[in-house]
Amino acid sequence: MKRLMNCWIWKSKQQMTQFWAEFKKLGNNIFRFDTRIYLDPIDEIKDSDNCIGAIVGRNPGSAKAGIIGKGMQPIAPDGDKLLPIVRNIVCQAFDMAEIKIPQRGYIQVLNLFYLCGPDLKEAISDLEQNEYARNCLTEQKEFPWIWYVWGGESKSLNPYKARSLKLKSNQHFYLNQRIGKVMSEIPTNSSFAKHAQGLKRDLVIPYLSDILKRTATL
Repeated sequence: MKRLMNCWIWKSKQQMTQFWAEFKKLGNNIFRFDTRIYLDPIDEIKDSDNCIGAIVGRNPGSAKAGIIGKGMQPIAPDGDKLLPIVRNIVCQAFDMAEIKIPQRGYIQVLNLFYLCGPDLKEAISDLEQNEYARNCLTEQKEFPWIWYVWGGESKSLNPYKARSLKLKSNQHFYLNQRIGKVMSEIPTNSSFAKHAQGLKRDLVIPYLSDILKRTATL
């Protein structure tokens, strides 16, 4: 095992993992709910686990679970780079802030919609035809901070962005790809909220580090 000061990088084949979610089949499609990125690996979910913040992406991509419809399960990213990238960035922010991560701390993953599929166009088409589709109940929670990573303007995705106005937090932010600056607000439909993959970490990590310092004193 290696350690980035605060966060373990687990390379064992044991059940312990950093990525968890609940998969359900609704209609003819698989949906992923309550996705969590733990900063240290765990082997089971507990009610006392500590949500330290949230991100908002497009939809669940290629990450998969072995069991569907049986509650929270460990998941394998399987080519979905968002989960490990976000975990690594948040770990580095804690290191920069010189703050020890909360025990069993995790980042909540929210999405514009929750139907699984690596092809966005196909996933939206399936979603529009699925009468059983719903959003994740975790959207009703209040979060210490929310980071938006849903990309640029998209006519097909814009209708789903309106729900972000109802998300509860005192710290909303995103990296504006057009001007190369972190914005302390909820992105609009026309904003370019840079995806976590390929973003300039030297802009996001210090910003998030400052948030962690402020919230640690509350």
